Formats: sequence, C-alpha cells, structure tokens
Amino acid sequence: MGLLKRFEERLEGLVNGTFAKVFKSEVQPVEIAGALQRECDNNATIWNRERTVVPNDFTVELSPGDHERLAPYSTQLGDELAGMVREYAKQQRYTFMGNITVRLERAENLDTGLYRVRSRTEAGSAPGAGGGSAAWNAPAPTGAAPGPGGPGFPPRPGG
Repeated sequence: MGLLKRFEERLEGLVNGTFAKVFKSEVQPVEIAGALQRECDNNATIWNRERTVVPNDFTVELSPGDHERLAPYSTQLGDELAGMVREYAKQQRYTFMGNITVRLERAENLDTGLYRVRSRTEAGSAPGAGGGSAAWNAPAPTGAAPGPGGPGFPPRPGG
C-alpha cells in the first residue's frame, strides 16, 4: 500500500504542479480543504476496531503570493479549515489525540498555485475533543526524531 500511496502522491504533485505552473492559478481554500482531508486519510492509524486516529496538527505551506493574498483572512480561514477537518473526521469515524490546529506558513521556494501540507498527531489536554484553532506564520513544530511516540505518532502504550 505504501508504494501505491507514493505513486498517487507523485502523480498528484506532477499534475497539480504542472497546471499551477502553466496557468499560474492561485491556491483556493477549497484545494487546501481537500488536501487536509487526504492528509487525514493517508495518515490514519488504526488502534483497534473502534478507533482510528488521524493527525490533528497541520501546517500548510503557501507561496509568497498566495500567503500574502490569504493573510487578511488568516484567522477565519484557519478556523474554517479546522472545522472542516473535524466534520470530515466525524463522517469517517476518525478520532484525534487533541485539538485540531491549522497553521498557514509562507514558503519562499513555492511558486504561485503550489502548496505543501505537513501533519502530525499531537497529544493534547482533550483527546478526541476536536476543538479547532488557527495560527498564521507560526514556527514549524520541532521535537524528537519521528518514530513511534515521537512527533507525528501517537504516544507509546504505557509510556
């Protein structure tokens, strides 16, 4: 399944990147919403028959032009995207380890119309609560090397 996922991501990036470069279209919020849904699906971790955990901490990297255009709406857009992720997860019966956070950051190396989404599972004070928040230009999360129990992964059982 990992090979198929990588192929799909590569194909999607190629198609989206080519169209964005040729047509110089700006990133639209609906595109970001779809990418966040795919990020949940692609990173779902099945804990047992009743619980599938998905990322709750998202960083969307935007080109300088797209970032500047969306900056005036940053708080509302981040809250709307977090709400959309919450609603999608409810439909799919996904759960979260803490509150949903969507960060929108400027990435100098992206052209107009291109974006990247990074996610991780971040344990919070209210597991599964699904509260939302947004941050604009917040620094990227830092921490231990990825792996079970590290950033992007649920905590180790008993640890």
